[in-house]
Amino acid sequence: MGYTGAILFIDLSSERIWTISTNKYSELFIGGRGIATRILYEHPNALIFMTGPLTGFVPSGSRMDVVGMSPISGMIGGSSVGGDFPVTLKLAGYDGIVILGKSNNPVSIVIDNDEVEIRDAHKIWGLNGFETIKTIKKDFPNAEVACIGRAGENKVRYAGILFSERNMASRSGLGAVMGDKKVKAIIVRGSKSLKPRNPSGLLSSFEKILKSIVDSDENMRFKNWHKQFVPTILRLKMPYFGDYETWWNEACEAAVAATRFFEENTIARSSCFSCPLRCKAIISLDGENVPINLCQGTIPAIMFILKIKDPYLAWRIYVKCQSEGLDIMSTCAVLAFASRLGIVRLGTPEILGLIEKIIERKDEGEILADGIYHASRRYNVEAVYMKGGLESWSSDIRPFIGSALISMVSDSGGVNRALYGFPEFYYYLKSGKAKKVAEKFVKDPEAAYPWSYSENKVKFAVIWENLHIIADILGVCVIAFLTTPLNLWVEAYNYTTGHNISENDLLIAAERTRTLERLFNIKFAKVTDTLSPRLFRGKSGIDKEKIEEMKRIYYKIRGWDVSGIPKNETISRLGLNDLK
Repeated sequence: MGYTGAILFIDLSSERIWTISTNKYSELFIGGRGIATRILYEHPNALIFMTGPLTGFVPSGSRMDVVGMSPISGMIGGSSVGGDFPVTLKLAGYDGIVILGKSNNPVSIVIDNDEVEIRDAHKIWGLNGFETIKTIKKDFPNAEVACIGRAGENKVRYAGILFSERNMASRSGLGAVMGDKKVKAIIVRGSKSLKPRNPSGLLSSFEKILKSIVDSDENMRFKNWHKQFVPTILRLKMPYFGDYETWWNEACEAAVAATRFFEENTIARSSCFSCPLRCKAIISLDGENVPINLCQGTIPAIMFILKIKDPYLAWRIYVKCQSEGLDIMSTCAVLAFASRLGIVRLGTPEILGLIEKIIERKDEGEILADGIYHASRRYNVEAVYMKGGLESWSSDIRPFIGSALISMVSDSGGVNRALYGFPEFYYYLKSGKAKKVAEKFVKDPEAAYPWSYSENKVKFAVIWENLHIIADILGVCVIAFLTTPLNLWVEAYNYTTGHNISENDLLIAAERTRTLERLFNIKFAKVTDTLSPRLFRGKSGIDKEKIEEMKRIYYKIRGWDVSGIPKNETISRLGLNDLK
């Protein structure tokens, strides 16, 4: 009825395996990000994989949240990930996996419906992620795999967890957490069924949600993005400043070359489980077919941050990062910083050699593997980073004040879990549409203007953050989620689970999750709500006084005090009294 009813716990230190009831958490925290954060509060050294109640039931219901303590920031680290693994986990009978403790030797966790075991993984330790998946699937052809590459094994702080050649929980360094626990792979096979409470009602909701997604601008955009998504990013006027100072004059020429590259080498488009958007391109090159996410955090980031005009070199860097389990955004930021130190020349094949050194933690790579914040302290050269030292997501955030604000107050360090599709990002391309969305949510079209420091911009950003959290707790892709009215997701949830919640109930659940994240970091991280000092300097710098006022407004909206600490009445209202 939306939930399998069981969360699988695995303690690697004692090799104990058991389950608990999902009902312990689902009423207050719904699923996904909410339940994962609540469990992390109880077990701060855990690595948690948590689906949502709509995972496997609705269009684009393919998601799960991966949550742990970030080795970059010490704060909550979180990534939403799709593909087929989340649904397969539910088909095996589990809403989530909680990994505790550490193994002394490399292991894999094998989940085959009710049978769960910890197996030796020496034979696959040392393989990259792509090799690991191919090797495992020879023995488990119908299984889904979550694994780390060599970057995770060597605890590179910005290593991610691969769920296929395309899907990765990349942000916050959770691959390093998995590597520290000596878990090379999680292998899941499931043959059970998923049953909604009201099948006919859910079918009706499914069809309405599907139509909403298919008719959306997002769907139209993805139809051609497999050939021209790099130029689309340029038209959005997203400034990719590798050193956060100057625009790359050859960016347009690089975009034309990238367009030609994708026209010549794209053989298909694909998607995650049950998703009509098909935001994945399959590239066939040198006898190998490799998928790629069509977003600004892949080839566009590599080309424009690392100033690579040759799309074939950019592709090799993409495959290198993806196969080894490296967060591309963090890697690009670190490499750009390394170029300023004279360690590598941007736009050259030298980049591939430095990436290998980072993976191996060899020579300069030993320092750079710890991320941009730690490297800047070691070299005593100032760098650009977000709250807690996390590398920026894709573009320079200075022209996007809402993004800068949410980066400052985020409890996972950036905007990747908060502001996908926020109208200020596409204002320069579609100002009319951006203003219309702002008018709808806060009755102020100018709240969509990227440089706005207004109170309504804060309200707008909070609403967007809440919607993102709702998608994460339900187990739905946020791209699809934002194409569809909230009432349809509520309707689908009620038909699936047999519950009777309202839109407001989901908004409160989002607020509860957000406040819980803040309580976690107050207890375990104690990180200040600020950004790299470099972002506040110069003519294009963020206005420190104005954004501090926005931060105070944000705290007030959230029910937190002037120091950003949730008030007692807020904690009580949200049912979090046991965490005081």
